[in-house]
Amino acid sequence: MPWFDGSVRRAGLSITCSSCRWPRGTVQIRCVRSGAVVPDPFLSDAVVIGGGPSGMLAAWRLAKSNARVTLLEAGRDMRTSLCSKVSARMDGRSVREAEKFRLQCHRCDCLTGLGGAAFHFDTNLGYVSGLSRSKLEADGEGRVRAYSGLERTLGGFDRASRSVAEVYELMERFGVAALTQSAPSSQDSVVPDGFDLADGAISTAITVDEAIVMVDALLADALPAGLDLRLGTRAESVRRQLDGTWHVQTATEVLRTRNVVVGVGKLGVGWVQSVLDQNAVVHRPSTKVDLGVRIEAPGEILAPLTASCQNPKFTFLNAQSEPVRTFCVCEHGRIMQYAFEDTVLLDGQHCVTTPTSRTNFGVITTVDVPVGVSGTRHAGDFARAVTTAGRGHPVAQPLVDFLGLGGGGASPGTSLVRVTWGDLATVLGPERVADVTRMTELLENVAPGLIGPESVVAAPVIERIFPAIELSDDMESSAPGLYFVGDSSSKIIGVTYGAATGLAAADSILRT
Repeated sequence: MPWFDGSVRRAGLSITCSSCRWPRGTVQIRCVRSGAVVPDPFLSDAVVIGGGPSGMLAAWRLAKSNARVTLLEAGRDMRTSLCSKVSARMDGRSVREAEKFRLQCHRCDCLTGLGGAAFHFDTNLGYVSGLSRSKLEADGEGRVRAYSGLERTLGGFDRASRSVAEVYELMERFGVAALTQSAPSSQDSVVPDGFDLADGAISTAITVDEAIVMVDALLADALPAGLDLRLGTRAESVRRQLDGTWHVQTATEVLRTRNVVVGVGKLGVGWVQSVLDQNAVVHRPSTKVDLGVRIEAPGEILAPLTASCQNPKFTFLNAQSEPVRTFCVCEHGRIMQYAFEDTVLLDGQHCVTTPTSRTNFGVITTVDVPVGVSGTRHAGDFARAVTTAGRGHPVAQPLVDFLGLGGGGASPGTSLVRVTWGDLATVLGPERVADVTRMTELLENVAPGLIGPESVVAAPVIERIFPAIELSDDMESSAPGLYFVGDSSSKIIGVTYGAATGLAAADSILRT
């Protein structure tokens, strides 16, 4: 450009070139007639990093409110970021017609892309039209209380409830089937003998096909409003500048913005740690992480478990006063395996469109991490210990053998694709074995036959591994203008919770 020379600098302006970074500084453009400062055309209102539920809803809200917002997603759009085996068979058909759930991998790496990991598989949405307190904790003085993770994240139960209701309203607007049943409170659920809490809040499933429709509709609404969507674009670094603005570095340019919303999933935990450190964000290593297993059994045996709701949550406190609970019940689903750093983790897959004959669920303990140890590292070490014993694969064991009852005989059937059958009980250690043993004994009263020859226990499962970040009720960190939402907030996990935090961050930005 002919005007981009030393005269610009002599006039008191400083323009940063995205290619060579010269000259450094803040752009300030003044009208030559009035002297008024002209809004910087290179400075956006927000950059949202991550196109999962939290990032998409945050970006949509900002764009629809006339904010200048860029959404960075390391993956691609939903259709092309699905498993290549599925995409090759779709050819204009729906995911269901492509029989997606017969195509499994032993190390899934198709977890990036618009929609996030959750929407790349049939999934379950909790709390249709109300919020319940499904978590339990002991305070060290003998007092036990139930709470909602979103309640604490957003600063109050009423606000969290309203936010979840709004998330459902938006999802329905974008094509998710309406479901108006009220969700009972934890206190309304019948607590089976031996458990300290049972939560039977109504939830609903969303298939991949429905998720594609929803994402398409959301983008069709946001893009004409000005959303700048960058697919296949990874944020390499996020740095606060002396003037309070932010620079988001990608492989090809520096995006300058007033606010940054970080909404990456579990796979981005190491990158989030670097952002915290580089910007001196107040945080501490997590002191509690979720460690556990998945249990799988024939669907007919576990049918009583899901008779009243799709995803029941049963909790008891173990001998260390740590909560042990069922997690992510997948009725007629599969156990999926995905790559995480140098190990393989397990999760539940809801096979709504192509159900299997088996049901699986997680059993996880919210473990108090040893003093002086990072929870993120502690969880990683747990996962590595299991997969090392499995020679690079998850480890599975017949449940009766795991419990020391014998009589397991041949390996039971399982939806796991590649797994090492071995002595999982020895690998997990006595405390985790005690938790799983107690849970299965209690659930045997709910679903007789669970402790039988066709049941399998497999590991590793880890959750809530992000560093504990100090955040406001609007998800803003100690570095003004830097927000963390969804999984990366360190406060919550899940689709509806994540979407609610994305909206909270966007609303905060719009108020400033």
